[in-house]
Amino acid sequence: MTVRKASELLISERLLERRPGKGLYVSTNLPTAGLSGNTVQVVVGNLLWETSLQMSRGIQAAAKEDGVQVQLYDAHGDVELDLSLIDQLPKGTVKGAVIISLHSPRFNQAVSRLAHAGFPFVLLDHRMRDFEVSSVTADNHAGGYQVGQYLHRMGHRRIGFIGDLIAVTVQDRLAGLRDGLADAGVPFRRSMAVDLVVGGDRFGDWSLRVAEAVHRLMSAPERPTAIFCSCDSVAREVYKVLAAAGLHVPRDVSLIGYDDDPIAEYLSPPLTSVRQPFIEMGKAAMQLLRNRISDPTSSPEFRVLPAELVLRESVSAVNS
Repeated sequence: MTVRKASELLISERLLERRPGKGLYVSTNLPTAGLSGNTVQVVVGNLLWETSLQMSRGIQAAAKEDGVQVQLYDAHGDVELDLSLIDQLPKGTVKGAVIISLHSPRFNQAVSRLAHAGFPFVLLDHRMRDFEVSSVTADNHAGGYQVGQYLHRMGHRRIGFIGDLIAVTVQDRLAGLRDGLADAGVPFRRSMAVDLVVGGDRFGDWSLRVAEAVHRLMSAPERPTAIFCSCDSVAREVYKVLAAAGLHVPRDVSLIGYDDDPIAEYLSPPLTSVRQPFIEMGKAAMQLLRNRISDPTSSPEFRVLPAELVLRESVSAVNS
């Protein structure tokens, strides 16, 4: 009876497997405990970004629980270095990698090469459209949808958007905004969306392009009563541009950001923003990587974590 109970326990934990007509065997798909002592690599586009820092902390926390060593590589926002780090992964000694996205077409190509090489990895804060790889993101569409619904409830009907639309995550946020407004019976005006990346360097200084975007929106015949920014760093620049023009948030225009960066609550007025669970995203990425390393031939897994709209004083109601 003791042996039987012990065997059932080991089967339930996937350490043993029962093969009909043959008996009990050591499992060919061992759980994550088998990764203890191994090393994985984390490739970060830029650790100066608070979002990347928090996700990296989540990865390290999950790896520590499993006794997995983490090598952290920071590309410092350098696209060439980032691509080089990704291309070198199959040639190294690490068991797998978590890659925090630098959104660009060339990044997508590097990820495609890595997938075809059969190297175990998980993509974090990005999802591929053309082929499937394991990935973890927040629910960016739902985050944008919450923004659209909330602004409608506050009486806003003319809503602008400023962001880098080369990123799939940002495209999802804009799509969510449009759907949230559409379900409330308000069409989103295409002219109200300004892409910061067109004709510019995505990794350079955005301040000039943000200023141009704000001036374009606020000089329109029917200017927006609210602006939704693709991230809090863009929103922070919008604050500066509006203040320089003598405009006040939210009296002259309401403002919403994305990410809920720690600085959001210290802006004046504090910024309403969509919070992404970055540490939890990092932990989830490490969990999926364990699965990839244990069984590299398994189907890709996708984890989408909830996003939460955090209300602060940067949005006011529109008097009808």
